[in-house]
Amino acid sequence: MDAAFVFASAEHAEMGPEVLEQVAEALGTDTLAGASVQGLLARDLESEGGPALGVAALCGIEAHPFLVDGSAVEDGRAGAEIARRVSPAPDDLVVLLPDPEALGDGSLLTNLTAALAPARLVGAGAVDAAGGAALQWAGLGMATGAVAGMLLRGAAPPRIGVTQSCLPATRVMSVTRSNGHWVQELDGRPALDVFREVARGPLSRDLRRAAAFVMAAVPAGDGPDAGPLEAGSYRVRNVVGFDPASGAIAVAHRLGRGDRMALAVREPEAARADLKAMLARLADPAPRLALYFDCVARGANLFGIEGLEGGYLSAALGRSPVLGVLGSFEIGPIGGSTELLTYTGVLAALDG
Repeated sequence: MDAAFVFASAEHAEMGPEVLEQVAEALGTDTLAGASVQGLLARDLESEGGPALGVAALCGIEAHPFLVDGSAVEDGRAGAEIARRVSPAPDDLVVLLPDPEALGDGSLLTNLTAALAPARLVGAGAVDAAGGAALQWAGLGMATGAVAGMLLRGAAPPRIGVTQSCLPATRVMSVTRSNGHWVQELDGRPALDVFREVARGPLSRDLRRAAAFVMAAVPAGDGPDAGPLEAGSYRVRNVVGFDPASGAIAVAHRLGRGDRMALAVREPEAARADLKAMLARLADPAPRLALYFDCVARGANLFGIEGLEGGYLSAALGRSPVLGVLGSFEIGPIGGSTELLTYTGVLAALDG
């Protein structure tokens, strides 16, 4: 084998280099990259929240792993350092596996995107291992607070799809008054009034519970100015606070006056249909390898049963090897730009 992705649940990640050494010995290569994750799926097998180790071995695909430590992240050198090591080209796929603590105000992803363009970027955030810190690794080296990953160069450009768990429940509205993360008015109306209308019934009176189902949908790039949002054109962000006195809601995304947003609802049946539609677009031709980066809030948390996503992947992609991870966030293309995503599944199909 030429290279491999190695992902481990908290129980295995704490064993550290021992796991990597065993994988390297078994495969005959130490060209490895991976991170600690919440769960794993491989074709129709799925494990959420329990001991699991997932390996995707690569043969005939040029692969360049990398690991940049926290110091490079803190002083803004991460993107330039990765680009220096792997020399990205337009048809390359770069898999990014950052520590969530390294994200900061979002400048890390901006830095990585600028340095690694025009390669395509996907990935997932690492999850805390049993020792308490999220772990990232490349080769036989392991770190925390870092960015690990691998550049893949195949015979054809990667095909990438994004599936959403939260579908828009309103048209796109303008933020007409705000203060930091507090959205006070949408189209001149108290934002909390709009939120309650979407929540409806008893849920509208239990705002904390409603926040588990009703989210903010923020258009990415040059999305529509009005009307319904199109699939794959928005980022989902949690509503994290309420102020009944002023009629404001707090969104985990800074929105200023004139910015646009909609409200979206977390809905498993619609999410299932969206997943099937995304897989139908990418299933033909059958990929040589598929990597699936999934949100910890999906899986059994969304669909009510474990293994549903793995089953759909297996049915759609046939005998193609599939390795998926449940991470703390996802990275993928939305509205023509690379974005940090939540409540999504990002599929990268490699051909040739």
